[in-house]
Amino acid sequence: MHETAATVGSKQNMIQTSIRRFNAAVTGHIMRIRFRSIGATLLGGFAGLSLTANVIPSAMQFSGATDSFSARWDLGGFAVYSMMAWAVGGWAVQKTGDKKMGAIILGLVGMTTGLFFTGIGIGTQSNLLLTGGGAALLYGAIGGMIIGDALRNPSTDFDKSTASIGRIGDLALFRYYDK
Repeated sequence: MHETAATVGSKQNMIQTSIRRFNAAVTGHIMRIRFRSIGATLLGGFAGLSLTANVIPSAMQFSGATDSFSARWDLGGFAVYSMMAWAVGGWAVQKTGDKKMGAIILGLVGMTTGLFFTGIGIGTQSNLLLTGGGAALLYGAIGGMIIGDALRNPSTDFDKSTASIGRIGDLALFRYYDK
């Protein structure tokens, strides 16, 4: 009698093990390059662009202060400055690694840039400033929580199997599916 099935099964296990080792080595090498900081900086920068291109103009239209086209036109020259400020904010949030501090940092960046760009670009009436600053504060706080939680550096406590390692799947939103 020949028992080739056990040999084939062990070869498959050996292949799967070598593939997993290779994937772990590649992932470890990539994570040493600081992609989390680069990703947080890019996400922050593009969130700043989105703030001037969509969030504040939509809030202005929703509140009835002005139409969104006029608000986009008035805020168009501030997009680069908003991207730079929010990129620094995204980087700072990633360095803290905490979603509460992330909400505070990016919320303050949002409120500051929202008030500044609304005041200079659109107008200084209190309803305009409240709408622009409030929308930017809310947008920044939510973005700061997401960046601070999902892109934090991995924990160094390898003995704890339940330690969060800074993956998107570790967000509290996804803990329901761990059951």
